[in-house]
Parts: sequence; structure tokens; C-alpha cells
Amino acid sequence: MNDTIRVLVTDDERPIREGCHRVLTGKGYEVLLAENGQAALDILARERVDILLLDLKMPVLAGEDVLEIVRIRYPHIPVIIITGHGTVDTAVECMKKGAYDFITKPFQLDPFLIVVQRAAEKKRLEEKARLFEEERGRNLYDLAIEKSRVTTIIHCMGSGVMVTNRNMEIVLHNPALMRLLEISRKMEPPFPAREILTQEPLLATLQKMVSGETSEKEATVQEIGSGKKTLRAVSAPLMGPEAKVVGTVTVLEDITDFKQLDQMKSDFVNMVAHELRSPLVAMRQLNSVLLEGLAGPLEEKPRDFVSRGTKKIDALLDLIK
Repeated sequence: MNDTIRVLVTDDERPIREGCHRVLTGKGYEVLLAENGQAALDILARERVDILLLDLKMPVLAGEDVLEIVRIRYPHIPVIIITGHGTVDTAVECMKKGAYDFITKPFQLDPFLIVVQRAAEKKRLEEKARLFEEERGRNLYDLAIEKSRVTTIIHCMGSGVMVTNRNMEIVLHNPALMRLLEISRKMEPPFPAREILTQEPLLATLQKMVSGETSEKEATVQEIGSGKKTLRAVSAPLMGPEAKVVGTVTVLEDITDFKQLDQMKSDFVNMVAHELRSPLVAMRQLNSVLLEGLAGPLEEKPRDFVSRGTKKIDALLDLIK
């Protein structure tokens, strides 16, 4: 909004118009002049006006008629009625119809300026309130967009995501979570975490987090069972204002295939170790027989070769233990 308040003075008496113009411009207002109601409406249609000073008794279009039109077309503009002593009652009726205030002719300078100043302050406050509401609306819209974006991303994730509040209620989850936990029924947040979680270690971890028993930056990794699946749960506290825990977030991943692969690798290594251990032990024993001279004396060079071979066999046996 322009900081300079623009006042439209509407009066059929030229001295009144010029006097208002002189006084108001001296106080920093920008002043527009209209000699009758129709001229005022024409100016309102093409110019920004913040305050309307409106005489009741005018040719072409009376002040009461202009007031009715202004209240419909420009309800944000405060209207100050200019009236003579004989029409005060009419001015009061105009205030009941929406006029902001009235002043009587002849003007006294201080009361006149006070009324205009109050109207200007009202206009400024209304404009600030309007701008605040617009900003608030934009912020709410941005928040709604951001929430929608985050929700869409979470719902598209292959990993299960679960957010709980301090009451251990699930306030946000995605379809992947329900698939991993093998839950087919639709659950509308918020609902208690125990309705879908049966893994006590995970529940205990989340309870410690919301109780503040864990570090605010600490993430906990657990492996939990869910039917025939093995899930990895990574949980962390959610921090709110003043670094207080307001809930938790948990990401679940199905690691069943990785666990099976790990088991297969372990089984393979054990099998290979078993298959290698027997011949190596036999070779170690034969070398011991040779080194101990049970098969006859060895010359120094062959003994050195057998000793080196024995050390290599011992190293292999240590490797496959």
C-alpha cells in the first residue's frame, strides 16, 4: 500500500473543497476534489481513494445516494459525512448505514483533523490486516503444497515409513509399510502403533524415544521379524520447538533376501572350509612325520622345503577356521 493516504473531498461548495485541500495537503495527505456525487463516483472508478469526505446536500447526486453506492462498490473506503447543523440527524442515520463518522459545518480545525486521522489509521490497520491475511493465506497454501509433496514422496517410496506422535499413535504411514507388515485393512491415522506392530523390541525403542531416554540425534537400527520376513527398522526421534521430542519416524526395509543370501554365503564358506580342512590336516600330519624323522632322516634342504610347506598349511588352516 502507498504510505500517503489519498482523500477525496466531495462538496458542492468551492470554499469547503479548497479549505479541505489546503489543510489536508499541509498534513501530508494527497487530496482529490469532486464538486458533486456523480463526479465523486467517476473519480472512485478510476483512482485509488483511501478516505471519502462526502457532503450530504449536493446537486446531481445526493450524499445519501452516493453513500449507498460506495458501501456496495467500495466497502473498504471509510466515508466521513460532511453536514450542516440542521442535518445532524440525517448524518447519524448515514452512520447507521455504514458511514465511518461525520463532521459539521463550519469546521473546527482540530476536530476535523482528528476525525480524518482516525479514518486514516483505520485504513492503515485494515490494509495491514489484509496484507497479513494474504501472507497467511500464501503461507498456508505453501504449507499445503509442501505437505502434499512430502506425502506423495513418502507414498511412492518402496521402504515402509511410519511417523508417530508422543502418544505412540501413528499419524503418517505409506502403503509400503502396510505391505511389509502384511496388513490388508485400511487404517486411517491417527491410530495406536500397537494396532499394527507386534514387535515388542521396536515398540520399546519408540517408547524410549518419545520419553526422551535416547539421544536426540541418535538413530536406532534393529532387525525384527514379521511373519516369514526379516525387516530392518531404522528409528529416530522427531524434534519440535525448544528441542523437545514430538514423535518418532521409522523406516522399514525388507532384508529377507539379504539374510538368505548371507546364510547361503556362510553355508558355502563352511562347506568349502570343511572340504579343504581334511586334506590340509592330512598333509600337515605327513609333513610332521617327515620333519620328526619318522620316515627316515632328511637332509637340510628338503627339510627346509617341508618346513616352509608346513607353515603355509598352518596359515591355510587358520584362515578356514
